[in-house]
Amino acid sequence: MKHAVSIATLILPLLLQAADPVFVLPTPNRSLFDHTEEGNQSFFAPTTSGIWQSGRYGCTRTSGWQFHEGIDILHTQRDRRGEPTDPIYAAADGIICYVNDNSGLSNYGRYLILGHKIEGIEIYTLYAHLNQIEPGVVLGRKVLAGATLGRMGRSSNAAGIAKYRAHLHFEIAMVINEHFDHWFAQRKPGQTNDHGPWNGRNLIGLDPEDIYKEQSKLGSQFSLLKYIQEQETYFTVLTTAGDFPWIKRYSALMQPSDTNTDQAYEISFNAYGLPTRYRCVELPAESPSQGWKLIQVNEAIHKAYKCSKKITGKPGAYRLTKTANEWLDLLTYRMTP
Repeated sequence: MKHAVSIATLILPLLLQAADPVFVLPTPNRSLFDHTEEGNQSFFAPTTSGIWQSGRYGCTRTSGWQFHEGIDILHTQRDRRGEPTDPIYAAADGIICYVNDNSGLSNYGRYLILGHKIEGIEIYTLYAHLNQIEPGVVLGRKVLAGATLGRMGRSSNAAGIAKYRAHLHFEIAMVINEHFDHWFAQRKPGQTNDHGPWNGRNLIGLDPEDIYKEQSKLGSQFSLLKYIQEQETYFTVLTTAGDFPWIKRYSALMQPSDTNTDQAYEISFNAYGLPTRYRCVELPAESPSQGWKLIQVNEAIHKAYKCSKKITGKPGAYRLTKTANEWLDLLTYRMTP
């Protein structure tokens, strides 16, 4: 069973402005803050490789070539059968946006998504592989940080998750495009989209581990907006796609500019392709044929992050990959009347 709130109709004022601290851990596991090898082994659930680092966010799998969109938090409690019983908590004040109670429809298994408004930014948290979802988890309901959402499990539509690896897959993400359904129907005819705009392909995540540690270090001085804006830039793109939905949804990421045009923007992306800030620019004399073009690449990041797969080529001749062009097509997609 699936239940969803439309992103397009999700009214911003209804999203709760989170209080300090911005995020709480979504399970009883607190080993993240031990800052020891043993703590990491107790907190991160590894893949079948047994390497705890594979439970982290980023280029952490397949020798750095495979991207992991969130973090996998290991269980701390089991019943007599060895099944995980850890409660799952809301990571921040927010509202319930999506509930998928049919584990066979996704690699995420049984999962849900909360929406949050933090410093004017829409942020979404995803909780996956659940065993059960609390009866009170109802679409549109406001929840406070720490509220119980469900119980940890091993649900998935893929190969079973072994009991020793039972975990919560957790993401802190931004939505790419509120019109994902229409984009998918046009660009992927014949393919199935079981989750509407809440499809995992329409979310792009930040590093939860790094956010929790920065928040712990800075306390009340932590700013999620500043954290996003200060992400190191991997590449920059010029787009002439106009005033597309993401620009309006994430206006808090807009940088000062000498022009007020809404026809051309320079957008900066971090190592994993997350758009971190943008600014208005004058329309170029010749518009890019696709509606966007690559204008800058950070070579050091390009060499260091093998799993990003957004840029190919060599210095002086870098170009966007097919994956990056499809991603930009989704990002800048607009509904036509």
